[in-house]
Amino acid sequence: MSPEAIARVHRPRGWGALARRLDPFLDPAIGVLAAALALTSFLSADIATIDPRLREPDVVGAVATVVAAGSLAWRRTRPRVAYGVFLAGSMVVSGTFHYIGLLSLMVLLSLYSLTTRTSRRDAAFGLGAGIACFGVLALAGVPDLRLKDLLLAVALLVAAWAVGEAVRTRREGQREQVRAAITEERLRIARELHDVVAHSMSLIAVQAGVGAHVIRTDPAAAGQALDIIAETSRRALEQTRSMLGMLREEDEVGNRPPTQGLGDLSALVEDVRSAGLDVALDRSGTAPVLGAAESLTAYRIVQESLTNVIKHSAAGNATVTVDTSGPAVEIEVTDPGPTRSAGRTGSRGHGLIGLDERVRMVGGVLTYGVDGDGFRVHARLPTGAAR
Repeated sequence: MSPEAIARVHRPRGWGALARRLDPFLDPAIGVLAAALALTSFLSADIATIDPRLREPDVVGAVATVVAAGSLAWRRTRPRVAYGVFLAGSMVVSGTFHYIGLLSLMVLLSLYSLTTRTSRRDAAFGLGAGIACFGVLALAGVPDLRLKDLLLAVALLVAAWAVGEAVRTRREGQREQVRAAITEERLRIARELHDVVAHSMSLIAVQAGVGAHVIRTDPAAAGQALDIIAETSRRALEQTRSMLGMLREEDEVGNRPPTQGLGDLSALVEDVRSAGLDVALDRSGTAPVLGAAESLTAYRIVQESLTNVIKHSAAGNATVTVDTSGPAVEIEVTDPGPTRSAGRTGSRGHGLIGLDERVRMVGGVLTYGVDGDGFRVHARLPTGAAR
């Protein structure tokens, strides 16, 4: 699975979903806006009050200004090219003794993008190149680049690089955390597979022994043992296929009956009630056309959510709502809180990240977060009718 796919662990709704849809248009809009602002600054500046030695605006300076600022349209898709074009355009503007205007600030965004989107070596080279450009311009006697301006420019470049480096480090840490959580979840699926195989093989071994012992003296009992072996083998094979499908790539999901499913929620709720948590189960709609992997995922959503309530909430009750009346299965688990510890959402993180991995593998959407003093987990799973 690619880092980009792993990074999309928590799927936002509302404004977050709108921001995702608008994201491809963000940088082009930034490029156009930056070019317009930089050109306006270049043309409207009163250079006589800034430094009389500056040249009046001309075509060369205007074009270089637009090209430099417009390169921000590629700041994330082609950060090296964008930064190089920005520095080159800025050098032309300032090197021909034109007023550099807003370009001196926009370079910080270009360097930040270079730092967060490329290797540390490229980022360090970009920082050095930016400092060198300002140094060359200062040595060339550019009118509006005095010593104090040079020192300020260097300080701002270093600050932009440092912020970018901090963001990059944070993103890398999040990716590693997500990878660890996904690995943990897949290991848990593997343990489930081990339990299915071990239980089934034990039963088969016992029935095979019984059949071998009575095959001559009691053919009916031997036949019954063989029937049990056949049924056990069939169920184990179906469950194994389902779990192995979940351990494959993202687009290869299991499609066989799981060990537990949506129909086992009542038993699960009873087990949790016996642990001391008062759980209200509210079900509406008719029985859905739900695949095996989706059914197992629905079970795990409720199981993980209720386990988190027991572990992390001081609440004595929780509510499980399952709505199958629409085109998809809607599952919601809430508790009124309050939290038992300050690290509630953090401690839930790994389990919920692994749960989100399951949900995404079956084409569903999982959201979770603080809800008042409590916590809310909501999942939307596709049904056969919705496909």
